[in-house]
Amino acid sequence: MRDLLPRLDAFVEALSKHPELNNTRYILAHKDLHFGNVMYDELSGCITGILDWEFSSIVPAPRWNPVRAFLWNGQYAPEATEEKNRVNELFRERCIARGLASLIEETNFSSTIQQVMQDTVNYLRAIVEVSPRHQKAEVVPSWRASLEEGLTAFKV
Repeated sequence: MRDLLPRLDAFVEALSKHPELNNTRYILAHKDLHFGNVMYDELSGCITGILDWEFSSIVPAPRWNPVRAFLWNGQYAPEATEEKNRVNELFRERCIARGLASLIEETNFSSTIQQVMQDTVNYLRAIVEVSPRHQKAEVVPSWRASLEEGLTAFKV
């Protein structure tokens, strides 16, 4: 990764040349909101608490769910991913039906370059968090390739 340091420095510099990256609202986000962090009372049918706020912060709206854990049941299986996607679509439909389409729309990226920037940062974060722990070594090369694609998109 050290060989990428000059490109990463250039990437940071290149960001200021793209003011459209700032076309977003800022919101308070939990950033680790999944079913394991939601306290639910089965008798009343009410959510009684939200746990695990240590990662919360004010973020650009598209970053409210950085690990895509919202509505995830905490299980690592293809069926769990399918269920998460199904429930996310149901959530989207219910927001729209209740006149809250803007809640969904404002969390989308406002441009392709904004999404590329965020994907690039996500791959970098994944590499620097996971590699030192010697985890997921089989996917780190593909993460690096995706990181480099993002840097190339910014002409660095």
